[in-house]
Amino acid sequence: MSRNRARDRAARAHMQATGARRARASRAVDTTTSNEPTLGSTAFLLDASIPIGRDHGLDDAASMEELFGALVARSAAFVERDGHPYSAYFEVHVVPPVGSRPGDAPDGWRNAAALVLVVARRPWHLDDEADDVVTDAYRAARETLHRYWPGLPEEHDHAALPMHLLAALRGRLTEEGAQALLQEMKDSALFRTRTLGADPEVDPANW
Repeated sequence: MSRNRARDRAARAHMQATGARRARASRAVDTTTSNEPTLGSTAFLLDASIPIGRDHGLDDAASMEELFGALVARSAAFVERDGHPYSAYFEVHVVPPVGSRPGDAPDGWRNAAALVLVVARRPWHLDDEADDVVTDAYRAARETLHRYWPGLPEEHDHAALPMHLLAALRGRLTEEGAQALLQEMKDSALFRTRTLGADPEVDPANW
């Protein structure tokens, strides 16, 4: 990959994480070498199944969607790759399920979905890093959900779709179109939460 392409990829990730404008993001990336990890973010849609019944430990004022979102946000503490954990922060927007997956939810379960924004310091300039971070974050969320709600049949397992693929499937083929879809999904959220107690370096509340 050319240095300019790597710079553009890292700048986009930095923009998503910090909200910086393009020129500022490019300057921030230019202060590091092309091989250094930078602070950036990516996003994905988590298509999940949750029990139909109400959780016995749930507060009367809380919903199952809120519990689902909280579990996903908490799972940021378990993000790792090849046995090596790394610091991550999740901003979770529980959204209406986006259609039904093949086979739909099994008996006793119902569909749930969340837009998950992941912030981490990673080598975003690498070709597949954004998708690899999505995979890492998805695995952490999936295992957390399985631990809390065991028994989901394997053929109905939770699934993840990177935001850029979701945007393409919806005909949003430009960066501006993808960002507009991201905002639309945030605006449609039923519940929002975030990782509490995350590493201050990756927690936007500390910036």
